[in-house]
Amino acid sequence: MKKLIKLSEINSKIYEESKMLVTPERLTYLVLVADKGSFSAAAREFGVSPSAVAQVIQNMEVDLDITLFDRVSGKSPKLTPAGKAMYMQALEVIPRLQAMEKRAKAFQAGIEDKLNIAVYGYTFFPRYVEKIKALSEAFPELTINLLDVENIAGLTAEEHTADIIIAPTQLKQRHGYDTQIIDQLDWLFVSSPEHPLAKLKSRLTYQDLIGHRQVITSENLFAEKHLVESLRFSPNLLHCSQFYQIESMLLNGLGFSLFPSHLAEKYLVNKSLVELKMEDSEQQPGWPIELVWSPALGPAGRWFVAQFIDL
Repeated sequence: MKKLIKLSEINSKIYEESKMLVTPERLTYLVLVADKGSFSAAAREFGVSPSAVAQVIQNMEVDLDITLFDRVSGKSPKLTPAGKAMYMQALEVIPRLQAMEKRAKAFQAGIEDKLNIAVYGYTFFPRYVEKIKALSEAFPELTINLLDVENIAGLTAEEHTADIIIAPTQLKQRHGYDTQIIDQLDWLFVSSPEHPLAKLKSRLTYQDLIGHRQVITSENLFAEKHLVESLRFSPNLLHCSQFYQIESMLLNGLGFSLFPSHLAEKYLVNKSLVELKMEDSEQQPGWPIELVWSPALGPAGRWFVAQFIDL
């Protein structure tokens, strides 16, 4: 009579066959022994005994039926060809596994996995870049997507994916968002050093500007007509739809412009642009800058907003 095999024995056999022989823990031990050059050094890093490290490596070698390290008394363990192949793969796999674990913990803590921040070229001040850097450091597993507000202009809140917007304030109400004024965009008259206006010795009048081409932003939902008109000082205009175009035109001497004072500093320091001193030194009207955010932000988004305002 054939011996009956119990169901528990079948399940046990299936489990043993499906059990992973290469685990994150084993790969981590392998890499650390190879990097540190000894079992004892790896053990100190893990806070365990050298025999515990050696046992993990030995168990992996037995299960895989390969030798990972050549061991010679008095010498550092040396990776075998098979060990080197495992080591190289482990260097790729371990960071991915660690990232998966951190992301899982972030989900457990309720932290969103990505944040879409829309910015405007004219108002993308260096101090805002620093705050985005701080966000990245505070939430290292967060995916940060920077968008250009001009690419989402005209879309409704349901149509675009921006969680946070930093841009000139709009006259119309932003439905579905919270908003607050956080800054002001101030202006300087600038040109390249080779431009004729830059070569005039005396302070300039607005009459001096009329005969020269002015580089100016095009109208859009974030640079509305009344704002653009407040910047116009010449009938001869070169309209640019993107901020990088304005920078390029100015640096190549194609005209003068009103330029954000916060962004002009680096160009003035390296003398690629010069400030045009005006006889009437009264400051131009500033553009208010607002922070716009979705009420549905997670902890990372709310942390970022709190860098600007008291929530």
